[in-house]
Amino acid sequence: MKNRGPHRSIIGIDVGATKIAAGLVDLASGDVRSLMRIATRRQGAPCEIVNDIATIAAAVLKTTLDDVLDPLAVGIAVPELVDISGHIRSTWNFPLPDLVAMVTERTRLPLRVESDVRAAAFAEARFGAGRACDNFAYFSLGSGTSYTLCLNGRPYTGAHGFAIHFASSDLAIPTADRGGLSIATPEDFASGLGMERLWMERGGPALGDGVQALETLAASGDPRARGVIEDAASIAGRLIAQSVNMLDPEKIVLGGGLGCSEGLYRHRLEEHIRANIWERSCADLPIVMAGLGEHSGIIGAALAARAAI
Repeated sequence: MKNRGPHRSIIGIDVGATKIAAGLVDLASGDVRSLMRIATRRQGAPCEIVNDIATIAAAVLKTTLDDVLDPLAVGIAVPELVDISGHIRSTWNFPLPDLVAMVTERTRLPLRVESDVRAAAFAEARFGAGRACDNFAYFSLGSGTSYTLCLNGRPYTGAHGFAIHFASSDLAIPTADRGGLSIATPEDFASGLGMERLWMERGGPALGDGVQALETLAASGDPRARGVIEDAASIAGRLIAQSVNMLDPEKIVLGGGLGCSEGLYRHRLEEHIRANIWERSCADLPIVMAGLGEHSGIIGAALAARAAI
């Protein structure tokens, strides 16, 4: 007989720009079982991506037929704005038409959609680097940038569910001659995609391995690669420091490919964060890497679904 106690499981699905990962999450331990991954067909039609999400959800569910952990629901983390009711409110990466209806039809389980950064922060609060921390700020630094403030073990959604931005809006400062304003969006330069674009604009050749190739070039002494990394880390670090000045968190948790890197970018990022924290007694606050790796989105999606049912 399957376990009908309080510690059951939820299917968690993390939809990313390059892959869709799913698994069965034990709500008591955070362990992920029946882990599956497929490539995100980003160049395909939106309905194909939705069908892939529904297919992987059904595949994980099928593995539970003889499992003692009977799934309660399905949670899906997406790289979009998601409001407090669980409705997707943006199409920055790709539309996901009829996602809820199709996955519900294939699994016959309750479903909750959550923003990927909020899901990852929730997982880190419960089982990862933010465990036993009253409040921390989670920053996802990868192909894009986003953040979540966690309070008492839960991600803060804001009034409408959109409290995930820190580098997405235009900023303006006077030009060098003070004759006007220079306007730019920090994410366009500080994110992984922004760094690749800046590299190309500065005359660099195509990168075969994305930002990691920049780290390799910088380590070999390439001044142009080092300059791109230095500039990106300076922009992101100063913005994170400003967030610290506004939020006064107990800890910073860094996630995403850039946030969890160990090269020049991470080193300079931390230097800029600490140098630009206004209250110097707070400049030595802990800055740690996320502890759950690729499982954070899966676990967080499951936790968000459990919290919603």
